[in-house]
Amino acid sequence: MSLKALAASAGFLFALLSGVVAGAEEFNIFLKTTPRIELLRPFADPATLSLLVTRADGRPVAQGKVAIVIDAPKPGNFMSTDFPLVEGSRLLELVLPLRRGRAEWKYLFPIRGTYRLSVNFVAADGQGTFKDFPISVLEKRQKWLWLGLFCAGLFLIGFIAGRIFTTPARGGMKAALLALSLAVVGSVDGHDPPSPTQAVSNPQSALEIDGAAVGMLTTLRWRPTDTPVVNRQLSLTIIHLEKRKTMFAVDRVAVASEFDLKFHYPDGAEYRVNAVAEAPGQAPVRAEQLVAVTGIEPAMMAQISALSFFLAVIALGLAAGRLSFRYRHRC
Repeated sequence: MSLKALAASAGFLFALLSGVVAGAEEFNIFLKTTPRIELLRPFADPATLSLLVTRADGRPVAQGKVAIVIDAPKPGNFMSTDFPLVEGSRLLELVLPLRRGRAEWKYLFPIRGTYRLSVNFVAADGQGTFKDFPISVLEKRQKWLWLGLFCAGLFLIGFIAGRIFTTPARGGMKAALLALSLAVVGSVDGHDPPSPTQAVSNPQSALEIDGAAVGMLTTLRWRPTDTPVVNRQLSLTIIHLEKRKTMFAVDRVAVASEFDLKFHYPDGAEYRVNAVAEAPGQAPVRAEQLVAVTGIEPAMMAQISALSFFLAVIALGLAAGRLSFRYRHRC
């Protein structure tokens, strides 16, 4: 091959690659939470999460979808959260269409720690982008206060026991008190027994919900029961009945046929799922279903660190009580 032919081939290949790179449009994804991330607290009020997808020039994307995934914080090194089975698990999977470049939903973060929100955007022409967002949720200050008061109470119990049961003649009583303290701590830190799954279904309902259990994602599917309508607006809400809190919600999402999501229920309790589908010129189609989530007892390893810490506080109180008793009698 001559040098001219080789140079022409190289130029053609360069122009082709340049055209491909230029044709791949750049997108930006922005996240906004209400309230702000630094104000989020576990199992408080649901946060409103909003995604904005723009082109490189800042204009919102007209059409497209975002696949959303939320992963829970990883297990801590010392003390577990209120829901150990939630730690390190997947909490939510859903796909939302963009409306003027935006997608919005409500979600209640169940535990403290740093969550990972993964967003995969795909435009109408197949182009897209991917982005991860870390979301740090701090523990409530009231909980740390109650934990401090509880530890102070355990220390006081140990201190009193150390002063009363210091003499060797009552060593058996001291051992009994220690066993009683262990039982008290175990009962305080224990979890509710598993609750059975309650199947509540309606043949006319547009909701299909798989068997729900803590520690796993549950598929929830909405489907139309009447004649197909293209322009539907679906509103869906998941409510914790005992706490009376909204765990998840989307409002007026454009749905062509079916809508499904995967949701992780954090505890073994009863939830109510409400769905309202609206279409032009038709009455709203409503559906409701109760979900009794099967609770699962967490592994003992998740409780050992907390039990060890509380027993250490009691032991510290016992030691302080014994020292106080001996110092008093020496004087």
